[in-house]
Amino acid sequence: MALFAARVLGATFVVLGAAMLVLTWGSYRRDMGVLREGLYAEGTVVKKEFLAASDDSDYILVYAFTPQGGERQEHRRNISSKLWKRLRPGDRIQVQYGQSDPRRSFPEGHGVTSLGLALFLSFVEVCLFLIGLVALLGKAVPDAPPDGRTGVETS
Repeated sequence: MALFAARVLGATFVVLGAAMLVLTWGSYRRDMGVLREGLYAEGTVVKKEFLAASDDSDYILVYAFTPQGGERQEHRRNISSKLWKRLRPGDRIQVQYGQSDPRRSFPEGHGVTSLGLALFLSFVEVCLFLIGLVALLGKAVPDAPPDGRTGVETS
């Protein structure tokens, strides 16, 4: 039973590690695509939100823009505290958005998945994957008999 549980746990770690790795680099790739080939539009700050937790704080900007030939879009994005403090509802901002998918947008210069973050998350995800692989493919050590004997006779 313990072997089955180890295999299930190992398979879970392998699948989660691999899936998170694909999602991390997919997000990074999409953000870099927006930076390289994205379009610009003038946006408006709709509102600002501050979410405080005991260990961290999030500065969230809600902004709206209308892509070229499209419908008005409204998005939320975590931004730096410096930018958050500077902006007010109604302020104009430059928004960069995906040419093929305007839902992928961010205030110019903010909100891009950084290479450093992608590399750090990749390290964590590869570790999860490897731990899972060891649990999945590792050899099981048989339990010792209840009487404490090893089963090996010596003379």
